[in-house]
Amino acid sequence: MTRRLRMTALAGALALGLIGGGVAIADTPSPAITTFTPRSENQITNIDVLRQQIRNYYGDPLGTGVFAADGNYAKEAGYVARDGKRWLSFTKHGSSSHHGQKAIVMDVDDTTLATWNYEIFSNWAYNFTTNNDYVTGQKFPAVPGMVDMANYAAAHGYAIFYLTGRGTTQEAATLGNLTSDGVGVDAGYPAPTTLADGEDGLFTKPDVTAYPDYLVAACAGDTGGKCTTIHYKSATRAHIESLGYDIVANFGDQFSDLKGGHADRTFKMPNPNYFLP
Repeated sequence: MTRRLRMTALAGALALGLIGGGVAIADTPSPAITTFTPRSENQITNIDVLRQQIRNYYGDPLGTGVFAADGNYAKEAGYVARDGKRWLSFTKHGSSSHHGQKAIVMDVDDTTLATWNYEIFSNWAYNFTTNNDYVTGQKFPAVPGMVDMANYAAAHGYAIFYLTGRGTTQEAATLGNLTSDGVGVDAGYPAPTTLADGEDGLFTKPDVTAYPDYLVAACAGDTGGKCTTIHYKSATRAHIESLGYDIVANFGDQFSDLKGGHADRTFKMPNPNYFLP
């Protein structure tokens, strides 16, 4: 499975589903995206029209790669961030069903850092080499509202953890983009908290050959023992909790960032650009 399922792949899947009147073939592998099979073109948003709708949503109708501070995307992302901040304000002195230091967990791509500039550059066609150039060049701006929320959390004693599907080779650049190292965009997020066992609080996804024990155990039933997004992220949150933290809030732009428990409350950031199962 590729890292991202792009709209072009989805369009192809829909087209195949229409062949033969939409009758499924029993031995065909199931797609990662569960949806209906259109019987008419009128039930499908044209891909080019959909791209333009997304540009409009970001307040960038001409596709410059810069989203508008007053566009609908920024407004919606800011609302979720403010909702998270209100939740943290409510819980900072309250009791919890768990014990330990309160913490927040945040995904990176399109949760803390916005990849809109890359979506426009790539025309929504993910390529590791070109995407890696954006990652290592630290080219992604902050998601609206999230820096304020995260700094509020850090100022009020919450441990700060980042949990991303980016690989370990991208960790230094990811940290620099999130915080401040003078390279590319310095988004201004608080530094990740060092865990009780000395681990770095920015969790990037290791190669399967280098999985820590908690991922080996959690993902033993996955194909080749390679973690799905849900298993990787939920097992990592469980690991954080095992070290004495209470994850009060978990922020992600994909539902797979949020499934699997080990968080008191989840916050879904807007992202109409890609789907990660």
